[in-house]
Amino acid sequence: MRTEWYKNAVVYQIYPFSYRDSNNDGWGDIEGIIEKLDYIKELGVTAIWFSPLYRSPDYDYGYDTSDYKDIDPKFGTLEDFDRLLKECHDRDLKVIMDLAVNHTSTEHPWFKEAISSKDSPYRDYYIIREGRRKGKKLLPPTNWESTFTGSAWERIGDTDEFYLHLFCVEQADLNWENPKVREEVVSILNFWLERGVDGFRFDVFNMFSKVYPFGDDFSKDSFQKGAPFYVDGPRMHEFLKELNEKALSRYDTYTVGESFHPSEENAHAYVKESNHELDSIFNFGHLDADNIKGKKFFKKPFDLLQFKDGLFAPQRSYYGEGWNTLVLENHDNARSVSRFGIDTKHYRYEAATMLATLTFMGYGIPFIYMGQEIGMTNCDFKNIDEMKDPVSHFVYDLMCGYGIPKPLAFRFIKYGARDHARTPMQWNDSVNAGFNDGQKPWQCMNPEYKEINVEKDLASERSVYRYYQKLLAIKKNNETAIYGKTEEYDHINKKIAAYSREYNGKRLFVVSNFSNKQTDFIVPQWVKNAKVLLSNYDELIRKGQTLTLHPYQAVIFEERENDILKS
Repeated sequence: MRTEWYKNAVVYQIYPFSYRDSNNDGWGDIEGIIEKLDYIKELGVTAIWFSPLYRSPDYDYGYDTSDYKDIDPKFGTLEDFDRLLKECHDRDLKVIMDLAVNHTSTEHPWFKEAISSKDSPYRDYYIIREGRRKGKKLLPPTNWESTFTGSAWERIGDTDEFYLHLFCVEQADLNWENPKVREEVVSILNFWLERGVDGFRFDVFNMFSKVYPFGDDFSKDSFQKGAPFYVDGPRMHEFLKELNEKALSRYDTYTVGESFHPSEENAHAYVKESNHELDSIFNFGHLDADNIKGKKFFKKPFDLLQFKDGLFAPQRSYYGEGWNTLVLENHDNARSVSRFGIDTKHYRYEAATMLATLTFMGYGIPFIYMGQEIGMTNCDFKNIDEMKDPVSHFVYDLMCGYGIPKPLAFRFIKYGARDHARTPMQWNDSVNAGFNDGQKPWQCMNPEYKEINVEKDLASERSVYRYYQKLLAIKKNNETAIYGKTEEYDHINKKIAAYSREYNGKRLFVVSNFSNKQTDFIVPQWVKNAKVLLSNYDELIRKGQTLTLHPYQAVIFEERENDILKS
């Protein structure tokens, strides 16, 4: 029976490569995660989302899976995972697995079989099409652009056929039109659910359904965005309902989808409870407020109004019909305190706690990315070779190919690289920040670890972790913080973000200063005498309805019982 445990959940994401290396081989592992479960539990989270632990050749670091029913040896064994699962459940921590089934690794046995013969039963597991001829030149079936690597099609040997890969060349797209593929996915879900897993995060789920026959403008030789043909495709809702019916609904599960620019209509439909598709999806509109049209490498002046638009729109849209997610960081995004025009050098603690307060007190499930709870910052990479992400290298090479000088291209890459989120977790100021006992980590260390680490943060009077504990205690236990309707205030204010939450006649008010200067803000009348539940400063300057907020100050107010009775 489903209990909807996720509605007051707090989720902590672990990128297994970089969390803790227990055997000193340079890679994070399951045993290292088990060592740190008490630390995670004490933070106040209720669930852990693990980025992929499955077997993978790691062209895209786990998101190119070669075996969905086994654990990669660098992380451990299935038996180790079962022990991790038990240790989590013994601490009342739910376990959410990551599942990338839009595509598989080209080293997956299905793909190897598929290209071995045109008569292979696995041939139709993938999207394989004849190329098109232009004179003597063989061209791909369409001129779609891959997200990572130029053409979305790769030729199979010296044949006239190509396979579709919307991401890396090593990530071949599955053909979800084939019912056998969907049966395989159901089998994968049930395999892990039967072991005791509590839910799944679906990678780029809204690309499962493609338009057939493929659309294209063959008159163009340059690459074009094929998104109209593979985003929110015609059978998306059908496919999700099928997964729900045959696997997910039979267990007490939670699902969250990572979507690729869904339409507002489809986004709403995916999470609408009565549709029985997904419990929630990620919304990243606010995270585009410091870059150009979602292109993370191209910085622009931070736009607080755009941030607020992206943060509050899904809270309004889904309320009463579906559940929302609240995100600042993950394995695909740079560190939040190093973004959004923030003066990190002088106000790292204040900014880290302000961002958390503003975001996590909204309507939805807080998702915390490892290291965010101590205010980890972006890494000062010295050169492109220190970066491991294939996207960083592809875009860097592309820029250089267009004649952009290498130092300038590197500056672009360095701003928005996913690599920032993937440097090892900073536990203390010992060698490699306590990630391991000295073996060179797979990804370089952030040189800031001497100053920013768990040990030092916990000992500090201004501990980000300790503030998170207080914030999450409110979020999990205050009904208004869980179920309340969000109403934004003063949207056009370019320094302040403010909103109320209301549920069963009770109200909260959250206000945050995005400026590194003291800033005045006039609160609603009912907030004038409200109780302060939490602030990231000891001092709060109040004069009637006017607050004078310190740089990056955030405050949570709760309406007093007497004021409720008067109103």
